[in-house]
Amino acid sequence: MKEREAMVRQILVITDGCSNVGEDPVEAARKARRSGIAVNVVGVVDKGEDGQRGYSEAMSIADAGGGACRIVQPLELSATVQMMTRQTMQLTLAQVVDRELVHVMGKTADDLNPEERTKVAQVVDKLADEVALKLVVAVDTSASMKAKMPTVREAIRDLSLSLQARRGEAEVAVVAFPGKGDENVRLVLPFSRSVDLAGLSDLFVARGGTPTGPAIAYAASLLASPAVRTDANDAVAGPYLPADQYPDVRWTGDSAS
Repeated sequence: MKEREAMVRQILVITDGCSNVGEDPVEAARKARRSGIAVNVVGVVDKGEDGQRGYSEAMSIADAGGGACRIVQPLELSATVQMMTRQTMQLTLAQVVDRELVHVMGKTADDLNPEERTKVAQVVDKLADEVALKLVVAVDTSASMKAKMPTVREAIRDLSLSLQARRGEAEVAVVAFPGKGDENVRLVLPFSRSVDLAGLSDLFVARGGTPTGPAIAYAASLLASPAVRTDANDAVAGPYLPADQYPDVRWTGDSAS
């Protein structure tokens, strides 16, 4: 792969409901995808009408962001975020490899014979463990998430530990939405190779509405080049990777309403 393709950028949104503050989160996810950033969503939603609306929004955000969506119970959260991160990396890398095959050989992996396809799959799997990853975890800290915060904190810790076990470099940042006071979004932890658990204690301040769109836009700005980063409450996602390198098909796992 070319040097500019040697890092995968992802946003992981953890939420339990519908956005009700700021810009449309689906459009924010679409902008992120055009910048070569995957937007994954884990919905820790409740049952009933509110849960169904939360599920629909989570799926729409993942669709627009070219990422994965999974609806889980709190106890499933830790394993889910790890699985989604790896699966989305594999989708991204498979798409890049396909484009390289078309450029070099004039055909995609689907056009290869079974033995050649197996070799390509092995290359993609190896790259998923070795390619650099930059990930922003955006955590919904609205009032309805209060009881779920301890589980979210543990899931982020476990994700950080799993990424440290990879061969490739991985950096994780954590943002909370809403922030404190009038903030829509707040940077809780800047990019680091290991998550400071003490720093996550701030996540327990559950309050206010759910500005999912502004959170996605800010997370995308953190993953863009420094020249286009903006304040957390006025963020835009600047271009980094060409959109034609991004997967056309997202992985949904065993999502269920």
